[in-house]
Amino acid sequence: MTNILLLLVVTLPASITSFSISVYDNVIGPSTCRTLHTLTQQHTRRSHDGSSLFHRGPKQKLTPIENVLDSILRQLNDTSPMVEYWSRSQYMNLDAHADIDEDTLKEEGVLRCPRHGHVLYLQIAASSDNMNGNENSGYEAATVAATTISDEEKQSRMGPTVVFNRKVTWGSVTPRTVHSGDLNSNFGAASHNSPENRKERVQEYIVDVENYWDEETKRQYGLLDNDKDAQDTDGDKMAIVPAVNGRLLRFDGEAFHCVPKPPDRFLFSGDELTAFLEKDCEEDCEDDDYWDDEDDDDLEREDLSQQRSVILFNTWPAGSSGPRGVLPDCVVEAVPDGIVLDEDDSASVEDERLAEQWKNWQDEYGPDAEKLYCNPADDWKLCIVDSLDGGDETCEITVLLMGNPTRRGCIQSKATMQCQGLKKRVENAFYDGRQVSMTTLNELP
Repeated sequence: MTNILLLLVVTLPASITSFSISVYDNVIGPSTCRTLHTLTQQHTRRSHDGSSLFHRGPKQKLTPIENVLDSILRQLNDTSPMVEYWSRSQYMNLDAHADIDEDTLKEEGVLRCPRHGHVLYLQIAASSDNMNGNENSGYEAATVAATTISDEEKQSRMGPTVVFNRKVTWGSVTPRTVHSGDLNSNFGAASHNSPENRKERVQEYIVDVENYWDEETKRQYGLLDNDKDAQDTDGDKMAIVPAVNGRLLRFDGEAFHCVPKPPDRFLFSGDELTAFLEKDCEEDCEDDDYWDDEDDDDLEREDLSQQRSVILFNTWPAGSSGPRGVLPDCVVEAVPDGIVLDEDDSASVEDERLAEQWKNWQDEYGPDAEKLYCNPADDWKLCIVDSLDGGDETCEITVLLMGNPTRRGCIQSKATMQCQGLKKRVENAFYDGRQVSMTTLNELP
């Protein structure tokens, strides 16, 4: 099996490490996209908070969604033993953040991140490339950056996923403990049993919100570099990944990422952003005022225009205990065939229903949902990255940061930076329906 890897490595400022993302098209076919979209909606309805965790291995009982995710990780030669996953079906703004173990932060005040983060795009509305059901459409044009996008097209575009090379927090963090665990092989770069991959470092961090660590302590933890001036010239990096049916995005689990709505939200001035947020709030209030059960069908049709159905999944290494409080899908615990249930017991009736659901899945998709497996890695298509850097033109972007100061690692709730490249070209990259782009970000002069 041939594995395809897009590896982007740059020299970065303190508290930022190498930037690695990979983007593939044709990971799953159109019919599987549609099936997974339906399955994720069912999963969200039966889970207590929309997320679940499963353990990988030959004796593990997996749902169809979990079997698909497991098949993708096997194609990537990723041996991570635990996978956390959830889904979203609608286009919504998500401010910049790193995925963390939420309960550990609440209970211990420390940050733990997964090994890798992934976005699997299923049903994306309003793009001609996405709506025609051909997983190969538009791929040949992937290296051609958009030059003109009409206002009508902008209204219908679902926003990209944006990934930054900032790690864990936007501000500074300090490693607290290091655990040794089993290997999490990285894209098959080395054998699972090779000496260099026998152990894995699983890092935990405490946040330096008030910058109270002295220079010597930071140097001991490797947060300072003697060649700081050389590092500062490289700047941060920002990757823009459009949402395309059947596409897979994989990135470092500690990396900051977001989904801007509208897509060019970062380019708004302060007044423009304030006006947009006020208008958005007014529209939400109007929807609440006129909510009526009879409008359900109309609302469902309206929601289809904002459909951005994705599965998000994180891999957790053996050296960690996985995210606290995230439970297996309740259907995995369904009563097996042959067990007599008390019809008067509502819990037993629910178990019986879940057991029947499990049987239906096996009949429709196969014992291990093999009919839904991803395409072989040899059929995946590596997405070429278009650099937006070049020339002396720059523009400003403002990125809103999610969470409280402890999660952000800094007092400020937004970051304004200088983006390399002509503003119109950066704007087109946010609205492009297929082309993956990257640009350099620097501190404002």
